Amino acid sequence: MALDLCKELRVKAISGGFLVETPFKYYDHDSVVVFGRNQGGNRFRVSDNGDAAERLSFDGVDVGSERIGRWLAEAKAHFGIEWDAEGQEFWVECDASELASTVFRIAEAATQLQAMTVTRESHRESTFKSEMLSILREVAREANVDMRFDVPVVSHFIADALFLTEKPLAIVLAPTKDRLMEAELMWSTIQRTGDPTVVYAVVESVEKVGRKEHERAAFYTDKVLPFVGYASELRQSLLTSLRSH
Repeated sequence: MALDLCKELRVKAISGGFLVETPFKYYDHDSVVVFGRNQGGNRFRVSDNGDAAERLSFDGVDVGSERIGRWLAEAKAHFGIEWDAEGQEFWVECDASELASTVFRIAEAATQLQAMTVTRESHRESTFKSEMLSILREVAREANVDMRFDVPVVSHFIADALFLTEKPLAIVLAPTKDRLMEAELMWSTIQRTGDPTVVYAVVESVEKVGRKEHERAAFYTDKVLPFVGYASELRQSLLTSLRSH
């Protein structure tokens, strides 16, 4: 039986090289994309362009941690790839004749690095997000407002949910300090660009992100709402806000 595996790969020319959309998937179902850039002659530098590490960072995983460092060392030996600590990307320099196998090596390494997020998440964090998404769906139905999940708002900042009101309401679920900081940076960018979007950060608990960080976020978002012990109040606050937008 002949298998046509090439149809699962989408190759696109870019300035100085190419990119390949592979059938490998990150946990959010986005395709793993591998980039190849010509280094002169038949030599190419193939990399994931830092996508896998960026996703870990967004999920509150420190790419510079000892645990990740050990995995990167093992990956270097297993996959025969290099790690650019400054650019935080996997890379291999190879001849044109080795491009196909190198693309798959980079894609597999990126997928495995992303899996470090899954092993990091605690049951409580998973419950927090799933329970909050359920609340957001209920609020959208009750308020009769359209809502989208995982929406780019400004720059590279992604809202976990966006209510499509006259003044869009972006919801950032923040189980970690890093994710709360993203909400603040999103809000600051919105203020600078004049975007009408309103930003609410929902923290799992004040204790989880730290009282100091929670108090600071109140000045750099439109509102910070705690989840643990306040789910009913949070739900009502969202409904009130949507009805006033």
